[in-house]
Amino acid sequence: MTATTTEQFEVRSRWTGKVQFTATIEVTPDMLPSAKLGLAVRWGVKNDANLSGAYLSGAYLRDANLRYANLSGVDLRGVDLRGANLSGANLSGANLRDANLSGANLRYANLSGAYLRDANLRDADLSGANLSGADLSGAYLRDANLSGANLRDANLSGANLRDANLSGANLRYANLSGANLRDANLSGVDLRGVDLRGANLSGANLSGVDLRGANLSDADLRSYKSCLWMTLTQNKAEVPALLDALKAGRVDGSQYEGECACLVGTIANAKKVDHTELHYNSNDPSEQWFLMIKKGDKPTDDTGGGFASRKVVEWIEEWQSFNSEVAA
Repeated sequence: MTATTTEQFEVRSRWTGKVQFTATIEVTPDMLPSAKLGLAVRWGVKNDANLSGAYLSGAYLRDANLRYANLSGVDLRGVDLRGANLSGANLSGANLRDANLSGANLRYANLSGAYLRDANLRDADLSGANLSGADLSGAYLRDANLSGANLRDANLSGANLRDANLSGANLRYANLSGANLRDANLSGVDLRGVDLRGANLSGANLSGVDLRGANLSDADLRSYKSCLWMTLTQNKAEVPALLDALKAGRVDGSQYEGECACLVGTIANAKKVDHTELHYNSNDPSEQWFLMIKKGDKPTDDTGGGFASRKVVEWIEEWQSFNSEVAA
């Protein structure tokens, strides 16, 4: 068994280089500096030492318990924080560039203004976290839980959010240009004014989403449009009735039956048949898009549903124009 000795380890400020506190840690002769720094951080949290603004880059903190720790302004560049418990921690203004936070617990953590560029946050729990103004450009957030998180004014350009849960998150004025949102859960998200240029929204859950004023230029909406076009092609005679229903506000994407129904439900009404006689799948991209449209939403309305309805009308008219040219 390797003998351990007690060592006084100094933790310094990232700004001045001065010693902020000295930790008492147990070390082995071959222990790496990264492991020693990790132990010093744990000691600091346990003993209420001043960690704010500390230089902690390179620390080994895998599976560390840093719950409610005050780590505001710290330098944690490239740090291994896999599986760490940072719930309720204060990381505002912290530098976490290239940090590995996969599987970390960051529930209700304060990450406002934090620098998380290219950080690995796969499977991380960020539910209820404050990420307002944070830089998450290029971050890997696949399968991350961001439900209820505050991402107002956050920079998520080029971030990978595939299969991430963003339900109920605040993304007002966020930058999602070039982001991968494939199969992400965006239900109930306010995306007004959001930059979605070149974003991939294929297969995303858009139930209750408000896209008014969002910049969707070059955004990948092909799955929604192509799925709609396939349905239109299979039900050509009912297209005028669908268009009329949209313009009259007689569409409700949340149900298959009733006067106001979803895409397939509206077509079934026009055919005077039950929707079960047609191909229907609530997970179809076109039906996911229709989930944004509620009873009374018209293409001329300045609402989230109005925007969604207006986009469908554009796609239908484009389909009609294409088919009339083919017929000619």
